[in-house]
Amino acid sequence: MVKVSKMSDDEVLELYRKGLTNRQIADRLGVTQPAVQYRLQNLELMNNFHHCKPADPTQVKILHDMGLTTIGIAQLLRTNAKTILEAMKDLELEDNCHRLKELLRKDNQECECGD
Repeated sequence: MVKVSKMSDDEVLELYRKGLTNRQIADRLGVTQPAVQYRLQNLELMNNFHHCKPADPTQVKILHDMGLTTIGIAQLLRTNAKTILEAMKDLELEDNCHRLKELLRKDNQECECGD
């Protein structure tokens, strides 16, 4: 009997955002590579394995400064997260997802205090 492992979009997105390939994501989550590919296609994301042309650093910086995450920038520039991660590393930028998580945490704390 084959063990079925369910994966959430959040789990896939977290590993994708880190630049892992479909095979690496599948191995980490205990699922098949086609399952990861299917999930990424449903999320309208490109496989991190594909070699894309380098991202324009100016565009990456502008979109990052607007608050977009690595995945958001990749989708807008029609490339993959790995390409954007490389550009952000060169620009010494951190993924905005960390900032967004902190903002959400603060917002939740304010909601709890107001009750």
